[in-house]
Amino acid sequence: MKLQVYRTNASSYQNSTFLSKEQRILEEIEGVKYIQSLKEMNKDTPFVLITNTHTRPENISQSVLDNTVLMIHPNSGHDNFNADFVKSAKFPIVLGNPIRANAVVEYTLSCLFHHFTKIPHHYHWNEERKWNRSLLRDQKVLILGHGHIGKILNQSLSPLCREVKVYDPFEEKNDLNSQIITDWDPTIFEGVSILLIAANLNPTSYQLIDKNILNMLAQENIIINPARGEIIKEIDLIHYLQKNNKSTCFLDVFDKEPFTPGYLNEITSLNKTSHIAGVFDKLNHDIVAFEYLIIKDFLQSYNDDNLPDFQYGYQECLLTEQEYQKSEG
Repeated sequence: MKLQVYRTNASSYQNSTFLSKEQRILEEIEGVKYIQSLKEMNKDTPFVLITNTHTRPENISQSVLDNTVLMIHPNSGHDNFNADFVKSAKFPIVLGNPIRANAVVEYTLSCLFHHFTKIPHHYHWNEERKWNRSLLRDQKVLILGHGHIGKILNQSLSPLCREVKVYDPFEEKNDLNSQIITDWDPTIFEGVSILLIAANLNPTSYQLIDKNILNMLAQENIIINPARGEIIKEIDLIHYLQKNNKSTCFLDVFDKEPFTPGYLNEITSLNKTSHIAGVFDKLNHDIVAFEYLIIKDFLQSYNDDNLPDFQYGYQECLLTEQEYQKSEG
């Protein structure tokens, strides 16, 4: 089988050098032809479409979709795709959640340690040897989402904190693991001193964190969101931070991006970054490596007439209709 690979959009950090590197590496797979324009397309050769957050699936021509056998979305989350598109897709859609997972976890942990463990610098020996700080050992943590990022955060913080709970309505219910909460219950936010957002944006998470939820948290708390801005009702968060000077918030994502110059600078308890949590030096390398592995394994499974084996191997990365059914339920 031969495949033609077409990238629908590139990001600002993916220049012509990246695109030429992507083409060179993906064409190392036997049977793969990388095209940079639909004018180069061969109507008789199936497509692998590579998309990103700038791609609107509804704008992809039907003739291309009809000839598509695989879509790779090497970004995190599936808010680009609506339920109707996923239900009608006759091809696997593979998300790139693992690519940025470690980087986003490190961002989140960096925020935590920056808040709890600012290392003092002593110019002279401090005879009192005092360090006034709170310990993670005494914190009650709630993680929203138990995907690639949430799992690593859970594993990292459970040995350090007094209590770590995870809420994820898409997780299989397991009575043996009371740490994972699958049924919605707003009381899970009561007394939480560390709230970490690691969820996808979908109907179950849209503006999940509003003024009612914020007011349930411990008075002294830290909120970290490197996931999606719309998960927190931003106006409610602003009012909450203005009234509660014992709350600290780290935001990497916002309702509207990019935010305007000076946006919310007056709130001193808010630390803002420009959607950088998942960015790192080797990001472009890792994106191409992910695409290479997916396409190579897909082609092998296709040639062996064993696509279920491919889907089973990448089940944690596949966007499925079932996720939307759970959201709608």
